[in-house]
Amino acid sequence: MTTEHSERAAPPPHRPLSDWIARVRPAAPGRLPVIGPVNDGDERTDARTMPRFRTEPWTRTSLIVERAGERYRALALRASDGGAVVELDDCGVPIAVSETGAELVDRLENHWAEPPADPRTVDRIRSEGLALRYFLLHRLARETDPPPALFHSLPWERVDAAARSATALLRTQTDGLPASPVPPPDGELRHWFTPAASSLAGPLQVLEAGLRGERAGPWFGREAANLLSGLLGAEPRRLPDATRNALAGLAGVLGEADRALHHAARRAAARLTGIHPVTPMRRLLDSDFVLRASSGEPRSGRDEPSGRSEFLEQWPVAAALTVTGNRLLEIEMEIEDHPDPPTRRRADGPLCQPVTLRPVMDDTDTDIPSAGQGTRYWMLLHTGAGALGGFIAVPAPDHTFEVDLDAPPLPLRFLDRVPPGELEASLHANEHITLSEWHRMIDGLEPWHPAHTALAAYVSRHG
Repeated sequence: MTTEHSERAAPPPHRPLSDWIARVRPAAPGRLPVIGPVNDGDERTDARTMPRFRTEPWTRTSLIVERAGERYRALALRASDGGAVVELDDCGVPIAVSETGAELVDRLENHWAEPPADPRTVDRIRSEGLALRYFLLHRLARETDPPPALFHSLPWERVDAAARSATALLRTQTDGLPASPVPPPDGELRHWFTPAASSLAGPLQVLEAGLRGERAGPWFGREAANLLSGLLGAEPRRLPDATRNALAGLAGVLGEADRALHHAARRAAARLTGIHPVTPMRRLLDSDFVLRASSGEPRSGRDEPSGRSEFLEQWPVAAALTVTGNRLLEIEMEIEDHPDPPTRRRADGPLCQPVTLRPVMDDTDTDIPSAGQGTRYWMLLHTGAGALGGFIAVPAPDHTFEVDLDAPPLPLRFLDRVPPGELEASLHANEHITLSEWHRMIDGLEPWHPAHTALAAYVSRHG
């Protein structure tokens, strides 16, 4: 492809930040322009993908318009023929912007691949409305690899307050201390922080509200695990120092409150702060390892051809990975538990540990998740004398792969968004769990839970 053709094929720099726009309609003399319906009546369309914004040149601007009797200075785009559209938020309200804010968006769009992220630029973004900041950063994160400092323009003080509140509430409840008043955080977290990190603000807000006593029923295991998973997957540099420290403190208290969460909590805190690194519960197994195991080659120092094993240990978690002679990967895991398991965990029901087998194409830093989603299984953790334990057996891949046990366990009841096929494979992998035990655990779940479909398929296939 020639350079000339590449330049001609590249989309214009100025396109909607939001997925909703509205045409600006001419108004009578002395009246403000009004706006038409969302996306010309097709709300399901993403305005950012509309052909008109990829084939026609547009100019970034702001316009004063009227909607439902309200006056707005809105983020807008003007076409070469004079027509204009304004951008709308998720409620169909024009996205507010100042005149200088529109100029800043214009500047960023003209340097989209490498946007400026100096302190003055970040401060200018922070001075604009939250909706504008969200949509700007959302599109940047989706289309580019923006400088982490740009995400510091979000209102992280809300996250800091929620994390500190949840930490104080959880510590008080875990230590059995008298409740002391903890002021609620100001402002909802909602979806505003998803451009910087997914599965962070939502679980944190539910966790804080639940600890405050505003949420009934089982919820703790889901929100705690989802928050820790979000922290493990977040890019720490996108979070300001104060936020990283507040979230690391909360992660630490979560790990102290429930040893089932301890490893994931310590890993999350270490990633956020960069101190006290924690060895991951992950191991690379290459194709030679699997081949030697399946060939019946004896283990070093032993006479019996009973497969090959690797061991992982990071208190309170220990795991053995064994490839058998018939090319099965057996994973046995144990978590040293509290003498008296937390009441919240008992209320949530049986736990399932996610186990991911992920293909590895080249040598990578073992502290960084490998590329690719891999295959995930759910190991049921049964409660024993002072420990949680589980066992699964799955086909060993032929290629080099990574076994990942870093993620926090989730209660079975909260695997309600896991595909039935994944759950069925997990039922088969948990060889030590009987059919009657599965029925006892699954029959009482909500009727729409995918485990019912998985169990029916499992029974049909395996009797």
